[in-house]
Amino acid sequence: MPLSRWFSGGRPRLKDRVVKGLQQARDGDVDGAIETIAERFHDALSELQARQPPQDSGWLRLAARLAYRAGDMPAAADSAQRALDRDEDAATWNLLGRLRIWLKRNDAMPAFRRAASLDRGRFVVPHRVTRDRFARLAEMALAGVPDEFQAKMSNTMIVVDDLPDLDAVREGEDPDLLGLYEGATVLEHGLPERIVLYQRNHENVAADERELEREVQETMRHEIGHHFGMEEDELPY
Repeated sequence: MPLSRWFSGGRPRLKDRVVKGLQQARDGDVDGAIETIAERFHDALSELQARQPPQDSGWLRLAARLAYRAGDMPAAADSAQRALDRDEDAATWNLLGRLRIWLKRNDAMPAFRRAASLDRGRFVVPHRVTRDRFARLAEMALAGVPDEFQAKMSNTMIVVDDLPDLDAVREGEDPDLLGLYEGATVLEHGLPERIVLYQRNHENVAADERELEREVQETMRHEIGHHFGMEEDELPY
């Protein structure tokens, strides 16, 4: 084994992961390509661009996803649109809808509708609600937490934002993140804790009010688990 591979624990180099990811994307598995590359998405995009292959639809779909994960939303939207100009696929239409939200464009919904029409088993037309209604769903989810847990959350704020912070995405945060826990666990001492729920990302995966309510409840359980230093499935409720 080369010395560089030994120091990396045998993990393939980024260049090798990009090569494998590109083949996966060309085979129609862009999600698998992102899992293969896993991190350093900005560097991976630079590596992909340096290869300068014919820019087929698989190459463009992977470039769009890498730019999205790297936080370069204009470049991601450009690559996604160019891929769709060559051939349609539901995942890229859905990605373009999400990108148009990040770019504050008013034409995101047609992209979501096109994705859902091509693959209704995987993609939905987002159910949009007002901020007040979403905050109410968050309150309802919190109210469902047993009293003995709520008593230990008096120092916890529930915050609603549209989307994750773009700088955090550029540092590696998932732009599709549903929620975030910030602060110490209940077993530690620290600053006031915050549970942040991202409204647009919840709506993007919910087709109706019932699904949206369920998604908010699941995210709340997950983030409360972080508060108590537990995994979601370890919570006794």
